[in-house]
Amino acid sequence: MVLVPLLAAPSLMLAASAAERRFGPAIAGAVVAAPIVIAIVVLTVGLQLGRAAGAALASGAAAHVIAQVAFALAFAAIVTRRGAAAGFLAGALAFAAVSLLTAPLPPLLAIALAFPALIFQGSDPSTIRSHKKPCSAPDRIVEGSDPSMRRRRVDAVVGAATVVVVVAVVLQATRMVGPGTAGAISAFPALSGTLALLITHRSGAPDAARALKGMLRGLRGYLAFCVTAATLAPVAGVAPAVLLAFAAAALTQAAPAQSLRLRKNVRPGPFGSSEKPQLT
Repeated sequence: MVLVPLLAAPSLMLAASAAERRFGPAIAGAVVAAPIVIAIVVLTVGLQLGRAAGAALASGAAAHVIAQVAFALAFAAIVTRRGAAAGFLAGALAFAAVSLLTAPLPPLLAIALAFPALIFQGSDPSTIRSHKKPCSAPDRIVEGSDPSMRRRRVDAVVGAATVVVVVAVVLQATRMVGPGTAGAISAFPALSGTLALLITHRSGAPDAARALKGMLRGLRGYLAFCVTAATLAPVAGVAPAVLLAFAAAALTQAAPAQSLRLRKNVRPGPFGSSEKPQLT
């Protein structure tokens, strides 16, 4: 099971790094918020401790999506003013504070609180302004040079190390305090925070803030994954539930983007009414 995070985490970080270069930091933030880490944790816990433990862990993670929103907003607000270390600390404190506030609430209520936060804050990352210039031909040559390769290797190694640590901590927490509390620990956005720190180092704080705001868009799929896994794991088993939860996450991420494309293709009629959208 240790090989899974070693393979999945570098792939996710490499995808985020490629998305950052091609589309900007906001898209990278949305990519790295994909439910890869929570899937690894749910599978690991479910296979070792049973499907009920896996479902409880997924439910605990879903109840802390609102805390992830607080993390991203606090980190993004502080990183541009005080730097990466202060930004990460502010995000961690915001995550802890919101987690403590929502701990007495029923899980369903805590999950419901995430919906308005993601609707109002999680705009499509392609609409978040970025000052990155399009790559010219010389830039592409630079991207394929040794510094670029070194950067990708650093991203992959750091991502793998982060996920291995998270999985180890969550497994130990599951045994010590139970899967519900371990779900809260697994919900901490360690990979997104790591990406923001890396982007701050190489591109500056404004790009890190854009990545964190893009993360909010990715949390929609994360929430759909957790809710689906928590619902189906006791009935279908952990592995089938995780596969179906990935499908739910993908559909959730794709639906708003498709809606946005349809709205852009609506043309006003002769009297101000809208014509039928043209699918592209």
